[in-house]
Amino acid sequence: MPKQSFLQGAVVMAAAGVATKAMAMTIQIVIARQLGAQGFGLFQTINPLFFFLLTISTFALPPALSKVIAENLALGRYGKARRAWRIANVTVLILSTSVCIAALAIAPDIGRHWLDARAIPAFIGAMFRIPVVCLSSVMAGYYMGIQNQTPPAAAWVVETAVRTAATIPLVIWLNHYGIAYGALGIMMGAGLGETAGYLFMLWKYIRRDRHALTPRDGRLPSSTVGKADGVVRDLAAVAAPTTMTNVIGIVAFAAEPAVMYAAFAASGIVKTSATTLYGAFAMAIELLFLPTVLSSAISSVVIPAVSEAAALRDERLVTRRLNQAVQATAFIAFPAMMFFMLAGHDAALTIYRDHLAGELLAYLAPTCAFLYVLDPLSAVLQGLNKAAVSTFISVVTSSIRIAGIYYFVAIAHDGIYGVATAVAISGIVSCMLSILCVRRYVTLWINFTNIGKMLIAAAAASIPIHEIQHAFRFATPWLQVACSGIVGILVYFIVAVYLRIARPEQIVKIPFIGPLLAYAMGRMPFLT
Repeated sequence: MPKQSFLQGAVVMAAAGVATKAMAMTIQIVIARQLGAQGFGLFQTINPLFFFLLTISTFALPPALSKVIAENLALGRYGKARRAWRIANVTVLILSTSVCIAALAIAPDIGRHWLDARAIPAFIGAMFRIPVVCLSSVMAGYYMGIQNQTPPAAAWVVETAVRTAATIPLVIWLNHYGIAYGALGIMMGAGLGETAGYLFMLWKYIRRDRHALTPRDGRLPSSTVGKADGVVRDLAAVAAPTTMTNVIGIVAFAAEPAVMYAAFAASGIVKTSATTLYGAFAMAIELLFLPTVLSSAISSVVIPAVSEAAALRDERLVTRRLNQAVQATAFIAFPAMMFFMLAGHDAALTIYRDHLAGELLAYLAPTCAFLYVLDPLSAVLQGLNKAAVSTFISVVTSSIRIAGIYYFVAIAHDGIYGVATAVAISGIVSCMLSILCVRRYVTLWINFTNIGKMLIAAAAASIPIHEIQHAFRFATPWLQVACSGIVGILVYFIVAVYLRIARPEQIVKIPFIGPLLAYAMGRMPFLT
């Protein structure tokens, strides 16, 4: 089966990401309007513990599997790739089932000591999702390893479509029985969607792709099989430090609500009010990280691409992939930063009907570039088998985040803005440390000329965004957001083209839409 190029994979995943985010935002709107900020906060307090258990269950085997498969296929070691695939499936099945049973057994104790008591039904519903999510993630790692991103991208769309169709009626129906059951409806809908996505990938695998780890002639001679020993070691070399990094991050994430509640209590704010404030903060974070669907798409194809280049000892290709990812992420981050600063309040008001979420979004917007570039930098470290470095960075930045939350809320009395400040500081520190560490292994050159051009294009786009916000100030927020967003993106792209950030001969290489964009650029006046 022919593999996709780095650019093709990124475009396929980005397109799927945009489609799924659009559907996911529909769910977010229903959650926010049906359950309110307090319900949204209740839902968010479950997520850290759920992701912690999910991290243990997957043991970071999906990215490890994609790396091991990619580098062994590049060297013709089909036997090792096949064995890695089998080991990953068996391992996550055992781990996820064990974690699910253990978590269900201690759910009442978790509810008393860690969560709001109303979150217990949703927590129990979330546990049944773990085995399916783990198997689905490993299947996606398989496809990433053979560098064919279309099946996981399509499964992502199927999953989100089913999730949207199931979650909305479930939340509306169960919310009549109380906010706790409304949150349970979210988990039930998510579980149905994840099951549909996994079954789609499994169907594709059985029907067409199960022979991708076999040579074209169907034989496995000794010269191409390669020794199958050392597979566990190769998987663990990536999975163990990555899991430790994820666990540290998730523990910090799980500790965040507890520290936040303690800090608010120290400043005289009761738990129910703190949950409402945290819900508004979670809404702002959801919108702030909305564009990362594109940077995450780039990162998902960086790991196997860098692993393959490193296995072939092609240092120039590793450097090229890294710099492509960083430049593409910066291209996304600058217009997002400008839009959230100027129109973030109306965006949050349109989607969530919450003024505080909009104010927090505008407050956090200047950190976009730092937060978004973390994905590709971490992916490169994993692809180079340097995931242990990410563990060190995670320890440092998680400590800063937790300490910062308590200081800014309990001591400085900055309220929910203190939580936002701590998150912003930890994100900036994490980005700077990641850049310093990556430069030890790969030549990271930053094209400051292009960065300056992107900033100019973003500044140019801010003018119509600001003017539309002012001119439409008496209109409905959704009209302000829609018009300013469309016009801002159009102006940003046009200015970027005229500043030669991307040339037609580069644009035309983008799969599917590249030729059309290049044709349109060729018809723009004065461009040539």
